Amino acid sequence: MPTCGYRLRCRPPFDTRRMSIALLFATAALFSFFVPNQAADSPLAIVQAGVQSSEDAPFVTTDYHFQPGDYVYFTFEVAGFGIHTNPDTKARRISLSYQITPEDLSGRPLTNPESGTVAVDLAPEDKNWTPKRRAAFLLPSGLAAGEFQIHVVVQDAIAKAQAQKNIPFRVGGVSIQPTDSVSVEHFQFFRKEGGREPLELPAYSAGDTVYMTFDMVGFKLGPGNQYRLTYGITVLRPDGQIFLQQPNAAEIEEGGFYPAQFVPANFQVKTPSHAERGQYTVLLSIHDLVANQSYDTKQAFTIE
Repeated sequence: MPTCGYRLRCRPPFDTRRMSIALLFATAALFSFFVPNQAADSPLAIVQAGVQSSEDAPFVTTDYHFQPGDYVYFTFEVAGFGIHTNPDTKARRISLSYQITPEDLSGRPLTNPESGTVAVDLAPEDKNWTPKRRAAFLLPSGLAAGEFQIHVVVQDAIAKAQAQKNIPFRVGGVSIQPTDSVSVEHFQFFRKEGGREPLELPAYSAGDTVYMTFDMVGFKLGPGNQYRLTYGITVLRPDGQIFLQQPNAAEIEEGGFYPAQFVPANFQVKTPSHAERGQYTVLLSIHDLVANQSYDTKQAFTIE
């Protein structure tokens, strides 16, 4: 304890800890006074954006499904852009650039992106005007069903700002199961060519044509997303004898910007009017020439 002289007020000892804390707060306050706040978010925005089934059509609903090979139409507007005013002529000008990319949810582009600019002079009556742009993209034919998006980025050269947005859309059609090697999915029999309703019980009459479709999946890709597939078909009579044999029924080789997720194929068998009744066995053999892998499957139909 400190000692106090006669008629002197006793003062507590100097508290260095409290002095340090006070100094710290004072320094922080001084620092915050001199350091400017971060700039507020730019008002640049992508508005009135959506996908359409045709040009200038209403935006599609959330449950709408495009199909592989369809065109996806896209429209958007830009708001909150910067305006440069010429001090001499008082002319007002905007300078925007944009890029639109259809892509899967991992960010992989489905097609080449589309880019453009908006560099125009504004008249006095254009104070509420917003630029509107359109684009159209052809979906790849080998695109499996799933969720996709349009990714759009806008750059404002005057305001030194950027805005971006993702607009989702859906693709229907073929749903596939991921596999590490070539395989066959959705093997189906039909009554007629191009039919939409597969037969639950593939039963035919003698003289009918048997239509079959299937999807090849899980194949490997070469340079340029190129695949090379062949398939052969053998059909056995009810007694096990060969009714039809085509070991090299088709060879398919193609590439594309976006890697194909499946390749559709079809085959048909014309039965004679005197065809034996009973169950016929279809032996399908797929060969992936890029990966040097094969896959065999067995299906059956009956002639009643």
